[in-house]
Amino acid sequence: MKGLVKYALGMDGVGLQELPDPVPKEGECKVKVLAASICGSDIHAMRDERSVTMPVVMGHEYVGQIVETCGDTGELKVGDWVTTLPACYSCGECELCLAGVVTLCRERKSIGSHRNGAMANFVVVPAKYTYKIPANARTREQKISYALAEPFACVVRGVYERLDVKAGDTVVVSGPGVMGQMASILFKSRGAYVILSGLPADADKLELAQKLGSVDETVTSAEELKTAVYRRSPYGADITCDCTGVTPSLDTCMQVIRPMGFHLQLGMFGGKVPFRLDSFFDREVTYVPSNSSSVSAWKITMELLEKGVSLEPFVTLQLPLEQWHEAFDAVLEKKVYKAVLLPNNTFEEV
Repeated sequence: MKGLVKYALGMDGVGLQELPDPVPKEGECKVKVLAASICGSDIHAMRDERSVTMPVVMGHEYVGQIVETCGDTGELKVGDWVTTLPACYSCGECELCLAGVVTLCRERKSIGSHRNGAMANFVVVPAKYTYKIPANARTREQKISYALAEPFACVVRGVYERLDVKAGDTVVVSGPGVMGQMASILFKSRGAYVILSGLPADADKLELAQKLGSVDETVTSAEELKTAVYRRSPYGADITCDCTGVTPSLDTCMQVIRPMGFHLQLGMFGGKVPFRLDSFFDREVTYVPSNSSSVSAWKITMELLEKGVSLEPFVTLQLPLEQWHEAFDAVLEKKVYKAVLLPNNTFEEV
């Protein structure tokens, strides 16, 4: 099979390689990959800004169809369409694993960074952390959109599990990219008043959020944001959420958050951040980082998607695996919400 491999340090240490087909072990499934989405953390890995075990096939956001199983795989069987929690190899015994927060296990190994991932024709994953996509995902496009279930589960973790969102809370979401769009959808589903903040260049993205009905207001500058927030809430926003991982965005959030407010950090900075930490101290702001997902967040995710939340609007580029350079460039240049690679151009269902 072919796989996109991170094999050496540097941006040039990534390329397509011929690899043997993976073989599932006890409790594992071999999955034929329909689509693998490019995550910001894949960019960080390419730039050597996060730890990976080289050589490794990249990619952890995916959807595909089971073609082989080994041993006890529970209810999963050949022919099922699935996606997987990336940190699917862990000790299974510590209090974090037992609580379903496997991403934080000291011994966790994730597909795409420590174990071979999904930017390949096939990927092997443990059935324990693999989820069958709902039966109402019938069309190819609907199935492809489930490659985005993993980032959606990460946002679910932040909005549904790391915060206590109350109906009527004033929430600022900074950054109208795919994570910001997902956060807006989820905050709105919890009854919040959502203000989505972007730049003038983000007009199309802000318009999409309005069309989706996931926001109450959109703004394109810090001054507009201050006006919108303080018109709504004289003390400031109850919750701010940075989805960019860019310091100016975090600075802006601190300008509009109320005393004793909550800041949710979904964007990954990927390096040292020149930021005044006393911004949290000044107003006794609670800083809430949300790193990846959890077993319980995946359950909520699948329920929301089955009930009708659609991720299709955010799949804006589909390319064969061989055109991975073009797909990564589109992500780096911020031309797309999500770019997905299609490792199996001619995909025949089992």
